[in-house]
Amino acid sequence: MKAEFQNPLMKGLACAALGSGLRSILVFDASPATLQTMARLLAQMAAVVAGGEVVLPQASDTKAAKRIPPVQLGTVETEEDLWGCLALGQNGTSQSVIWKAGLLAAGNEQETRIVVIPDLSRLSLAASRACVMLIGAEVAHLERHGQRDRWQPQLFWLAGCDRTRIGTLSPHLLDRFALRLSGGESPNSHQRVMQLRAWFEQFDQKHASEDREWEAAPLSAEVVEALKQAQQIQPEVLPEARERVLDYVGVSGGYSPRRDLALLRLARAQARLAGAAQVGKQAVDGAAALIGLTPQRSQPEISPPDSTVTDLEKKDDVPQSLSQGSEQENTQPRRDEAPSVTEEPVFESDTQETLPSTALPIGGPTIDPYLEDTVSPEREAASLRLPPRRFKAASLDRGAIIGVEPTPVPRDLALVSTLLEAAKYQALRWQALKEKPNPPLWAKNLLDKRQANGHIPLILQAGDLRRYRRAAVPEQMLTLVLDYTSLKECQWQGALLPYLQWAYVERASVCLIQVGAADAQDELRAEKREADNILVPRIRNRLEVNWGRATPLAHGLDLALQTLRHRLQHGRSTVQKAVLVVITDGRGNVPLAASRAGTVTPPVGRQGIEDAMAVAQQIAALKGVEAVVLNPQPKHYGDLPVELAQAMGAKIAKIPTLQPWEVDA
Repeated sequence: MKAEFQNPLMKGLACAALGSGLRSILVFDASPATLQTMARLLAQMAAVVAGGEVVLPQASDTKAAKRIPPVQLGTVETEEDLWGCLALGQNGTSQSVIWKAGLLAAGNEQETRIVVIPDLSRLSLAASRACVMLIGAEVAHLERHGQRDRWQPQLFWLAGCDRTRIGTLSPHLLDRFALRLSGGESPNSHQRVMQLRAWFEQFDQKHASEDREWEAAPLSAEVVEALKQAQQIQPEVLPEARERVLDYVGVSGGYSPRRDLALLRLARAQARLAGAAQVGKQAVDGAAALIGLTPQRSQPEISPPDSTVTDLEKKDDVPQSLSQGSEQENTQPRRDEAPSVTEEPVFESDTQETLPSTALPIGGPTIDPYLEDTVSPEREAASLRLPPRRFKAASLDRGAIIGVEPTPVPRDLALVSTLLEAAKYQALRWQALKEKPNPPLWAKNLLDKRQANGHIPLILQAGDLRRYRRAAVPEQMLTLVLDYTSLKECQWQGALLPYLQWAYVERASVCLIQVGAADAQDELRAEKREADNILVPRIRNRLEVNWGRATPLAHGLDLALQTLRHRLQHGRSTVQKAVLVVITDGRGNVPLAASRAGTVTPPVGRQGIEDAMAVAQQIAALKGVEAVVLNPQPKHYGDLPVELAQAMGAKIAKIPTLQPWEVDA
């Protein structure tokens, strides 16, 4: 075994280069610099094994027979970026609309690409779907915008991920990554973000300046020679090796047949690197140790170590950290090259001096490669799915435009997209019209007009129609009246959380009415803030502001009343159900007239409370409103929240009060 392969990361990359089934690598806790170095090494190894030349993405004019460009995927890639799109041709070309291939859909079989994903947990949805489809696939099909293509993907995948964010990833996506390695660095989230930013800037600068660092050859001559020799070796996989694989992969929980195959392929790739003719149990143990797998079931009695194998290990320079009882590739002698040690002083000293910048870390202690089996999910099962339509009366042709789609009905048409779709087929349609034996009258008129004045009308067919794809309009609404002056001594966050979760799950719109906030523009008035969903930052940031002096509760309830009336009863209303949550102690000290006028006319007395009760009775008359009053259990006038709930026809729930030590803190 070569000295460079003492590094588990280096060895894993070499195995991935040799085995086509190991070309998807996931590295845990790797810094951006480590991932970048690994990408360069993997590109060089792919060039040695598959042939070709490593080029920069911008170097499209290279004359290399086989190009190996790196491709980076992140959070902003769209379907058009990945698969391709129609674009306007350059001036002077005969075609006005040409097909522009995407990052992953180039059908050139001569091109191998290194796909680098700096952070798998922040990958865009389109890129995630592309990973699921392409990783491990032998053939890819593409049908998009009238284009059809089929090719054999030549892709190496290298992704990094923080182990603490595994729960945010889909097991379906993680299962596509055959080889799991440990980067050995576990910075906190802030440090990782800073490293990613620095890495992105460095990556962009290299692209802009066309740095030729990717073309540098960081591989030593020994590694290149080892890879070339390994290509010539096709070891036989013994039945005992297949049996041994089953000891490491359990058949319960997150079992996937890909794990069995990946472990066996890794063992075979290591045997090729070691020059072994057969793959036995020891090779499987070595592969499991490399990725951190431990036996899932009790092992049979282990035979005493074979002294001959131990001797072979020592001769091949197997590192002590990896040999932990498993690096013995098999019982077959590899080659009689014991005297080769004498050649090292001649070649190693020269090659080591030429590689001072190859700073691939040694990697950390191996961890369980299949963390998704034990980590609890940190995401919603169908977080990306649109909410179901419960009310058919909701909104056709309404909502934000998020795309374009074909339609058989001429309604809500996207005119530009329709015309562009029709423009692609004009030459074909005019040719067919000319060759038609008995054209109808309208066709004759078109042909005559074109011949007379050269005007070429656009021939539009039903298949060209495109309509807007629109985001779903919220059909439910959460209205929250938050009296900040009543939140001093209660655990209101926990009581409010179920309603916020409901709003998130139902994709409900949100209306927050702030009563008595410290930073209110006018302390005599409540303020209203609306958003399409609960995730909007301006809603989240306004939940925990300090309390002020005045409590314009009547004005806050009046704002809620007006909002509910407008959203439920006005025009083509889309809101079919509203949930009103009121958190208050009922002690409104600003009359409604004072809030509207912006000035207080003494005496005030109980006018503020009576106005709040009157508005609450109007809310009770609304249909489609489910009201809840959360009672903070004030020490004084404890009956006011109950009276307010009765006037509103609302349910009431108590909010736990804080303990004395919590208030003091």
